[in-house]
Amino acid sequence: MISEFHPLIIHFPIALFSVAILFDLLFLIFNKKDFYTGGWWTMLFALISSTAATITGFLDDKLIGHFTFKDTIWNTHGLVQLFSFVIFLGLFTWRTKDHLLFHNTIKKTAYTLTSSLGLFFLYYGSHLGAILSGRI
Repeated sequence: MISEFHPLIIHFPIALFSVAILFDLLFLIFNKKDFYTGGWWTMLFALISSTAATITGFLDDKLIGHFTFKDTIWNTHGLVQLFSFVIFLGLFTWRTKDHLLFHNTIKKTAYTLTSSLGLFFLYYGSHLGAILSGRI
């Protein structure tokens, strides 16, 4: 039996990371500082909620095996989610330290591609989690 906390918490980081990247894209399109600020704050809360999801995931791992290897590590829910967390943590650190990030074409392209990759792994890892919990 899966605990009730992990399924309740996991939807927050999924939504918040998605909206943070959406705000970043809107900033790139419209160049409005509010989108940049909203993206930063949303990413911060996504990282906080992702930490809570990770903790509850480790607790649930004792019950259903989030880190059980099936074929490869890319088919392992917990590892894929940790990989996406590391990507987003790196992006948040980068955007916090480099205030000119979105004003340099190469940097903003690299940031946008990396954030898309982070979302891909987040959604894929979420899909693996839904399979693991028997929801799909």
